Amino acid sequence: RLERLDKNLATTDIPLLSDLGHCGRTLQAVGQVSAKISLIALTLIPTSYSGIYLPWTTRAYSWCLSRDPELRLVAWSLFPAFCFHTDKQGNDGYTGLTEKPRITVDDPAKLLEVVAYAIGFVSCARAGSLRVALKDCPQNEELDEMDNNEESNQGTNSQDVFGVLWNALGGASVDIIAVCSVYSCTKCDCQRSNTIVPAADARQEVTLSDWLPYWFIASSRQHEAGSARFVRNSCRFVRHAPPEEIALKTSPLGQGIIRRLSSSNREIRMAARDAIVSYSQVLPGDSSAVTQTKQANQVETMRIMGKLEHDLHGPSIVVEALALVAGSIGQIAQVTGDAMRSVLPFLVRHYCSANVFLRAVAMEQLLAVSQAQQVPLAQLLLHFAGSIASTLAATLEHRTPGAPFMQCMQMLGTTAPAFLGQFQAEIVADLFIWGNDTALKAVAGILDVRLPVVCVDQAASIFSRIFLMDEQLMQQAMARFVSLLSAESEMDQAQIEVNIPGLLRSCSVKLIFNLVLALGEEALVMRQRARSAVATVRCILDGSSEVAGSQGMADIVQANSDVGAESSELSAFMSRHILGVLAYMNELLREPGAASQGEHRRKQGVRAVGGLIELLGEQTARHTSNVVATLTPALSGPLAASALDAWVVLAETLQAVKLSADQVNALLVPLLGAFIAADTDRPAIAQALDRVVAMHRSAIKKHFAHMCPVPEHPLLATSRTVMHKLGKRVGLRQRLDA
Repeated sequence: RLERLDKNLATTDIPLLSDLGHCGRTLQAVGQVSAKISLIALTLIPTSYSGIYLPWTTRAYSWCLSRDPELRLVAWSLFPAFCFHTDKQGNDGYTGLTEKPRITVDDPAKLLEVVAYAIGFVSCARAGSLRVALKDCPQNEELDEMDNNEESNQGTNSQDVFGVLWNALGGASVDIIAVCSVYSCTKCDCQRSNTIVPAADARQEVTLSDWLPYWFIASSRQHEAGSARFVRNSCRFVRHAPPEEIALKTSPLGQGIIRRLSSSNREIRMAARDAIVSYSQVLPGDSSAVTQTKQANQVETMRIMGKLEHDLHGPSIVVEALALVAGSIGQIAQVTGDAMRSVLPFLVRHYCSANVFLRAVAMEQLLAVSQAQQVPLAQLLLHFAGSIASTLAATLEHRTPGAPFMQCMQMLGTTAPAFLGQFQAEIVADLFIWGNDTALKAVAGILDVRLPVVCVDQAASIFSRIFLMDEQLMQQAMARFVSLLSAESEMDQAQIEVNIPGLLRSCSVKLIFNLVLALGEEALVMRQRARSAVATVRCILDGSSEVAGSQGMADIVQANSDVGAESSELSAFMSRHILGVLAYMNELLREPGAASQGEHRRKQGVRAVGGLIELLGEQTARHTSNVVATLTPALSGPLAASALDAWVVLAETLQAVKLSADQVNALLVPLLGAFIAADTDRPAIAQALDRVVAMHRSAIKKHFAHMCPVPEHPLLATSRTVMHKLGKRVGLRQRLDA
């Protein structure tokens, strides 16, 4: 086979091998002609033989990757195809290298560019999904005949690699485009071409830490072309990474890509856009856990985009890239997902900006999102009108809205007063927290209502946002609120005293609802602030604390900052409001418009029920049936995990209470019903049921005759065993009754 290959390349002028030591003699024995021909031989070894020869071929290839520049160029160009081979233990060519390739910032720019392009395909090769698809390569009937007679090497055959090398060695230097453009991946490039065959073998994932030593290529300012290639190929690392490494929050590679979004080079920014979106793109065959991680990455990406824009103060060359990232996320996100609630406000804000260029980019991305989601843009904006309301209102500067704002109103099929009035609570609270008093006054003017009246009407929303700030910011915000309420009265030369306790009492019901919902925040510090805020409201409403201005309010909040869930006063206070709070949660979770609230807000509502149970403590026993009725519908679907956590909190809270048979069954029956009806959530439900049974063994034993039976199922074996043992310990009469 090698002799025939030599004949095909006999006319090629290639430097001969001289003295390369032991590895050199091995290469001479294999290739017989030159170092480059030897590289061809190493790459062409079929899979049926690579398991035998890979240990010594990797030593030879390690030598080639670290020698003279021309040899290194060819070696790196063929490296993906070489890494595709595996030995008998399943180790790939990269893993078998005696020493990892040494690449430094001082290497030639052309070599770094080849490495930047090829290293991504090395990841594809190690994952077992590399393909070589060369167009217009020289035909060789003898090689074709050999390939047909020998065992397939899973995607890299001699005809393909021969064509690659023909292009690579035909000129005086290596042409990177001719070499590297022939590689493709059945996973990374599945959306580009329909001719790529599925992967023959799926190997293990490739950890992202393997590629961090090459990151300096992306950070180099001297070789920007190579930097852009490396950043763009980073998406291949992500697509072949283990599921536990693709969470954007904890990925060092992801954080490095994010920094490239601020590069002064547009090609690098566009490459970073493609790479960062790969963390969020759900691919065919992704498991449910990976899909959930990528959907969380979509939300995290939009949070990062907002932070980058805030920190950069809006340079248009960078904001363009951020808008393109937002558009890309919008095209791959679920149309009803939480990511879309961040994408649309981001793009709408720039559509309403004064920068004509950014307005054009934003509209282009809005249309692209609409087309990808197959939903008319007007219908898409109407569905997320609540999410974009505050963003649109923040663009107002006076009573006469600008053209972009009115165009949005036209697409929504409404008028400015009607739109602002419909979402007044969210708009006023957001504008106040953002400190946008100009837009607040414009909103009041369009609604034809005095600004203090607007603020008083939405006091519950404003107070709930103020109470969730840290102590210093809360004090400043409270002073601003008082100043805002008295501003127009001073202009009218009227003396109006702002009575904060009276204002709090006037909106106490809605304020409590908002603060209880904040108990479901993901961040622990926010949940603690929400609990402190509930305790503060209790003190003011019960008259146990006097409030004197914003400083007095801050003192009360500080006094209640360490309140615990075991507070009897707080438990009694929440017990008086429990029915109203649960009715509010039911409306959030189960009403026909619940889907428009967004999955994130609904999960927050379910978690808030768990926080409410902790505040109620043993008082929950009186309201067990109401709490169970609220949580039961959430035991299936996307809210199941949050509902099960709240269910366990309920069981733990009632552990010290003497429960009736009906109360114990109320804890067991809904879980069993959800288990029977579930498909994918059964293990989690079974685990929750095991914990409930274990925590209430004494109550189950006491009321055994009235307990619901646990069906026979492998996942329920633990609960059935416990129930069986408890049944043996009860008296004869009770067993007969059972």
